[in-house]
Amino acid sequence: MAQITVQDLEVVDFAVREHRSLWKDAWRRLISSHTAQLGLLIVAVFVLTSTFAHFFWEYNPKTDLDYTQRLKAPNLIPTEEQPEIHPFGTDKLGRDIFTRVVHGGWNSMRVGLVAVAISLVIGVPLGLLAGFYEGMGITSLEQILLMGLIGLFLGLLPAWIAMQPIQAFLFAALGVAAALLPNLRLSKRARLGLFATLGLLAGGIPGLMVAPLVGLICGVLGLFIGAMLGTNLGGKALSDIIMRAMDILLSFPGYLLAIAIVAFLGPGLEKGMIAIGIVGIPVYARLTRSAVLSVAQKEYILASQAVGESHGRIMSRHVFPNILSPIIVQGTMGLASAILYGAALGFLGLGAIPPEPEWGAMLGDSYKYLSSGAWWAVVFPGLAIMLCVLGFNLLGDGLRDALDPKLRV
Repeated sequence: MAQITVQDLEVVDFAVREHRSLWKDAWRRLISSHTAQLGLLIVAVFVLTSTFAHFFWEYNPKTDLDYTQRLKAPNLIPTEEQPEIHPFGTDKLGRDIFTRVVHGGWNSMRVGLVAVAISLVIGVPLGLLAGFYEGMGITSLEQILLMGLIGLFLGLLPAWIAMQPIQAFLFAALGVAAALLPNLRLSKRARLGLFATLGLLAGGIPGLMVAPLVGLICGVLGLFIGAMLGTNLGGKALSDIIMRAMDILLSFPGYLLAIAIVAFLGPGLEKGMIAIGIVGIPVYARLTRSAVLSVAQKEYILASQAVGESHGRIMSRHVFPNILSPIIVQGTMGLASAILYGAALGFLGLGAIPPEPEWGAMLGDSYKYLSSGAWWAVVFPGLAIMLCVLGFNLLGDGLRDALDPKLRV
C-alpha cells in the first residue's frame, strides 16, 4: 500500500475567498445582470450619439427650413417627390426629424444631468447635516456658525421685500450675537423680548427708508426672526428647520412647482434646469437624512467620537462614504425623472426656446398634426423620451441590486 506523507497533503481553506473591493464586486454584479446590461446599452447609445452629434455634426436650427418638404413621411430611398432621405420624416417646417431628435438629445439629457447635479449639491449636504445633528451634540463654534447662517437665510425675506441686502447681514450678526451670549443673566422671557426687539429694529429701520408700509412689514418679520434667534437654536432645531423646509417643498405637486418657478424666472433651458433641480432637492435631502440616521449609531461612528475626531471629519470620512450607495442609485433614477420634467416643460413651451431642438418641445409643436395623419412628427420624439427614461430606470434598478450589501456573495 502506498504511503501518504504530510507533504503530499494540500490543505485548502474553503472559507477563504479572493478579496474583492465593494465597488469591484458591485461592478461584477452589475454587468452580470441582463436588466442592467440593457439599461447600460440604451444609456450609452443616447449619451454617445448626443455627444458626438453636438460636437462633430454641425447643425444650425435657425437656418433649417424647407417648406417644400413639409410633413413628409419617413423614407429610406430617394424618390422624385422626396429627393432627400428622411428616416423619421419631416415636421411642419420641413425640418428633418431624425436630425432634430439626435441633436435634441443633447439638450434633453443636459437638462437631466444639470438638474440632478443641482439637487445633489444642495439636497445631500442638507440631509447630511439634518441627519447627523438629529441626535448629536453641537460645539460652540458650530453653534455660532449655525445661528449666523439661520439669521442670514431668514433675513433674506425682509431683505428681498425692502430691496435692502444689508438686512440679511444684520440678522446674521444678530444670530451670531445670540450664540455668543447664550445666558446674559436674563430670564427666558426677557431674552426673547430683547432679541425680538433687536429683530424689529433690524428689519424695520432699513425698511422705513423705502416706504412706511415696507418698514411695517419688515419690522413684523424681524420681530418673529429675532424671537426665533433668541431661543438659541441647537442641532435638533437645525434638523427640524431643514426637514420642515423640505416638507413645504414636497407639499407642492412637482410639475406645478416647476412650472411656477419657470414662470417666475422666465422661459429657457437654463431656467428649466434650475426649476427641476429645486423640485428634486427634498428627495435627496430626505433620502440622505434617513441613510445618515441608519449609520449614525454604528460602532465606528461612536469610536470616532470617543477618540475626539471633529464632527466635520466624522461626516466626511466615516458617514458620507457609507451612505453613497442609495444616493448613487437615486441619482441614476432621478435622471429619468428630470428628463421627463424637462420634456413636460418643453411641451408647455417653458423649456428650450424655439427653434432649438428639444424632445418635449418637438412634441408640443407636432401633436396637433396627428389628426392630419402625420404620426411620425410625434412618435419619434416620444420614442426617444421613452427609451431614454427606460434606459436610466433599468440602469438604476441594476445599480440598486449591485450596491445592495445583502446580495454580496
